[in-house]
Amino acid sequence: MPAKNLYRTEEEGVYSHVYNKGVEKKIIFGDAQDYEVFLGFLKDYLSPPADPKSIKKTFTVNGNVFRGIPHQPKNYFNKVELIAYSLLPDRFHLLLHQKTRGSIETFIRSLCTRYAMYFNKKYQRTGTLFEGPYKSVHIGDEPRLLLLTRYLHRTADHSSYAEYVGTRATSWVKPKKGTGNYRDFMEKYELSQEEQESLKKITFESEPEHLEGRGPERNLKNYPPDMPIVSSEEIHRDPYLNPTKRVPEILATAVVFSLLLTLGLRNVTASKTKTPNPTSAPSVLSKTEESKEIKSKVIVTVKMNNGAAMVNIHEKPTINSKKVAEAKDGDTLEYVSFNSEWYGVKLYDGRTGFIPAAYIK
Repeated sequence: MPAKNLYRTEEEGVYSHVYNKGVEKKIIFGDAQDYEVFLGFLKDYLSPPADPKSIKKTFTVNGNVFRGIPHQPKNYFNKVELIAYSLLPDRFHLLLHQKTRGSIETFIRSLCTRYAMYFNKKYQRTGTLFEGPYKSVHIGDEPRLLLLTRYLHRTADHSSYAEYVGTRATSWVKPKKGTGNYRDFMEKYELSQEEQESLKKITFESEPEHLEGRGPERNLKNYPPDMPIVSSEEIHRDPYLNPTKRVPEILATAVVFSLLLTLGLRNVTASKTKTPNPTSAPSVLSKTEESKEIKSKVIVTVKMNNGAAMVNIHEKPTINSKKVAEAKDGDTLEYVSFNSEWYGVKLYDGRTGFIPAAYIK
């Protein structure tokens, strides 16, 4: 049976396996962006904090110019280390090293709260995202650390396995690979009976349960019908996972007004602005929307001819300009302008981006 330990410790230097999953086994990662956001939060927390001077922003309100530091997320650099991770559609596993007293507990609470706020806003839902307080179990020695990393890396597409085999370097992931070839340890090594029993004590689910959580084809009958498991390609068609397109704008506005209030401003009025969001997807229309919009707008279709998965949308019609979004084969966008080499297209937030003409049908 998997461990049910809710072990907590404030002791410095301990290693802990931390686990949580969606309430009623519902998904907590609906598409590729959700995984990226969760990993982005980990990066924010575990990377060295930014130099305050480098992140100061200038704001103009009613002709008055103010300069200050926007609100920054909490930081746990040199307090918590991420040794390994595994993210599955309905759960996450983190192997953490606590370097200062009590830091894991505050780190996980902040991470879960921040991600739940993002998820609920994006999918226009309310209520609890996770099934309860996170679970954790103390890992006593290095051999068990390695056994746990093997357990985590065997299932998830979104994991720290690439850091362990040397195909990706991430400054905020601190692998503990032991000696020998880690890839062979993953693919060829057979656990002894003693190692299998030891592993059961530091996991929260049996290995069959863990293995069946790998992809959208897994054990659908265990998932409530009100939030079915869907692939990232189908996510935009699911009525229960309908992302709110204005989230970046709302969050940016909240940050600005929080800063202004911190500076002691009152009775401030502001006009609606368009907030850049380099990582957001372009304004893709569904077939129903396309049939309505085509009457008054010209729609162009992205066509990938070179086998690539994505094409970059640039801020300006030059290949060296900043990337503001991405589009994949078959995406439809509103036409804005054209020259011999570039199409101008309208993004979800009203800005114009540019795609090489070779990728437009």
